[in-house]
Amino acid sequence: MQKSHLTYFISLLFLFFISNVAFSVENAFEKNYQIQSPKGFQSFSKNPNTKMMRGWSQKTDKFKMLEDGYDLMGHSNFTGPYTSPNLALQHAKSIKADMVLLYDRQINDSSRATRIKKARDKARKANRVKETGNLTEIEINDDDLVDENIKYEINATYWVKLPKPTFGAHFIKLNSGIEKINGVQIIAIIKGSPAEIAGILKNDSITSIAGVSVKKPDDLISAIRKNKGKLIEVGYLRGGKQSKVDVKL
Repeated sequence: MQKSHLTYFISLLFLFFISNVAFSVENAFEKNYQIQSPKGFQSFSKNPNTKMMRGWSQKTDKFKMLEDGYDLMGHSNFTGPYTSPNLALQHAKSIKADMVLLYDRQINDSSRATRIKKARDKARKANRVKETGNLTEIEINDDDLVDENIKYEINATYWVKLPKPTFGAHFIKLNSGIEKINGVQIIAIIKGSPAEIAGILKNDSITSIAGVSVKKPDDLISAIRKNKGKLIEVGYLRGGKQSKVDVKL
């Protein structure tokens, strides 16, 4: 009876130790996460079905995501050994992102074992090679494909899918050196939005909304909210030429 209790106690200690080891594994994506959006910005869905995709060109992908109606939450950027993509998805779910794009680039050559050499060494340790020169079967699994000496530059970007837009443009404040210029520049137009339907293009500079001068992003946001549901006149610059267009918000 005493032995049974002792065995049970040891088992509990073992489970406790294993659990703590499992939970103590550091998530490099979480550790290196940098917020790019206002605090509290997250998926508009209560239970987002977070997806992960392979990115190709961060610059190109950024504008594609903006045009598809997403906005950037933040990013993780670090250099180190192979890191499971599942950790990026895990972090994306924890911050309630709708999408995570993953990028990695090997930055050095393998400095030690090749796949076959690692598998052969593992076979020897298992005493499957009995005599020099004999053939023996070797198996290669996922662990054999990981070389801790290879370093990668790893980046993940996290995105939120925006609700149906009232206007449909991502924009920045215009600057020319030190001098500030009135207006805000469109850096991306959301597909199918009122702005796209009206013919407003990327790189246009919005200078007025419904007759009110636009000098900074807050002016544009305020005017759009005030005129939601209305047909308004939007003044903009394109190639240095001032134009106007009606937009149904």
